[in-house]
Amino acid sequence: MALLGPSRAAVVGAVAEHPGCSTNELALLIGVAPSHTSRHASPLRGVGLVQTVRYRNTALHTVTRLGATLLDSPHG
Repeated sequence: MALLGPSRAAVVGAVAEHPGCSTNELALLIGVAPSHTSRHASPLRGVGLVQTVRYRNTALHTVTRLGATLLDSPHG
C-alpha cells in the first residue's frame, strides 16, 4: 500500500474492517478530522478502491472488490 501513502491505506483498511461506516465513524477509526477523511475517500472512490453511498445526510463507505484484492495482495 506504499503507493497510496499511509493515510489513504489506513482509510481503505478501516473501511474493509468496518463496511458501511460513516465518514464520522471512519474519522474516529483512523484518528483524523471528518474533513480529512472525505478528502482521502474521494480519490479512493475515483480509482475504484472504495464505494460511498448516501443515506439521508450520511455518507456510508465500503471497500470494493478491487480494494479488497489490493488489501489481500502480498504487498497490501
